[in-house]
Amino acid sequence: MLFHLIGIHDLESLSQIIGGKLSCQNTIFSSLVVDSRKVVKNSVFLALKGGTLDGSNYCQDAIDKGAAAVITDIKTSVNNAIIVEDTYLSLLKLAQYQQQKVKPKTIAITGSNGKTTVKEMIGQILSEEDLVITYKNENNEFGIPFTVLRLTEKTKYLILECGARKVGDFDLISEFLNFDIVAITNINNSHIEIFENIENIIKTKTKLFKALKNDGLIIDGANFNKISYPLDGFKQNNSIITIHDDNNREVWRSFSEPVEEPGKYILRFSNEEDDIFTINEVNLGAKHNEKNALISFIIAKKIGINIDVVLKKLSNTQSQLSNRFFINRVGSHVLIDDTYNANPVSMHAAINELKSNNFYPKNKVIVLGDMLELGNQSSIEHLKLLRAISAMQDIQSIILKGDSFKKALENLDMDEKNDFILHLDENEIFPIKKIISSLKEPSVILIKGSRGMRMEQIVDLFSSNLI
Repeated sequence: MLFHLIGIHDLESLSQIIGGKLSCQNTIFSSLVVDSRKVVKNSVFLALKGGTLDGSNYCQDAIDKGAAAVITDIKTSVNNAIIVEDTYLSLLKLAQYQQQKVKPKTIAITGSNGKTTVKEMIGQILSEEDLVITYKNENNEFGIPFTVLRLTEKTKYLILECGARKVGDFDLISEFLNFDIVAITNINNSHIEIFENIENIIKTKTKLFKALKNDGLIIDGANFNKISYPLDGFKQNNSIITIHDDNNREVWRSFSEPVEEPGKYILRFSNEEDDIFTINEVNLGAKHNEKNALISFIIAKKIGINIDVVLKKLSNTQSQLSNRFFINRVGSHVLIDDTYNANPVSMHAAINELKSNNFYPKNKVIVLGDMLELGNQSSIEHLKLLRAISAMQDIQSIILKGDSFKKALENLDMDEKNDFILHLDENEIFPIKKIISSLKEPSVILIKGSRGMRMEQIVDLFSSNLI
């Protein structure tokens, strides 16, 4: 990945911006690179540290490949170097410089679920020529500044998906970047084993508020006033739009109803002024995406996109993302691939979609893998989910995979257990032929689990064997 820094062309200027010490003669450079394998002639290699990798170990490789210099935080035998205190801080300083040079409308999107869907929806509303947006899932403390560094002088809008994996991930981000809008889709106990408690999750997400401009906007899809938690970093002139709630703020609500084809809905947005905006048909995938569509609508409206254009773009948007409640018709069956990840909220949302939408085939097959990173809440949450599924109507079979579901199954009362529940150990071969041979009528098949459970392999089995 090559980054082109606006208005920085020589090592001395680069060194001044990042507060480094140049150990060689000043010279012209062409671009910045963070992967030594991607070095091109006259580029500068920034030696970052992450996980088990230390970029400083590859400085000589970068020079050998033609790099004009390296940026490193250790003394090195490489002659052409800029020595800094911390290479990650250098990355953030360069991202800050690039953002200040371009001054795009900047939207940060975070939350426990839905942030990728919102990012993709708003990305499809805006013009690609004017837009820089998070690539795939490059949403961590490194991916965020990488995205900012892709800004060009023509960029009008910067859309950042912000994912946190631990407490403190946004602390430095909020010091160096600034946002016009921070949208929080929701807050739940996803990854709570790492964060330890919901309070730490909230503190981490709301740290982004400190990066809001003085007149910045918060789009609150988490109902923070109900959580009764202070909005850390909230400024006097910041305003809040609340989704489905009321606390003396601008309030928006969404309403949806399914149409005959699974995944498609009539969608309406309204505010306290009784304005109603309708999309007659939109491919939401699942009902819970109506709030993500509303957040995308509000973002586009607030940054000045014509409302008719927004509604038209949303009606044509493909909100179904790969592995995120992706609906695929295979023969007479509906196969739903929801294997990207799983937590209690997203699991119950997927189940409720099948319960509440009568346009799916009546017969249901549910294949679930363990929800990971739930810590001491794991047993309770798996048991709650299993009870909810066991009470559903028209179940052909429930196939469970993993130790957590095995324990939950053992804790079910006898009158809650059904013959159609099958448990598989994590490495047990999935009985695809037996399951498919039992399907005597058109069925909806839902496959979902945490990424570590490799549930996408089961999707492939059904896709290859269903007719």
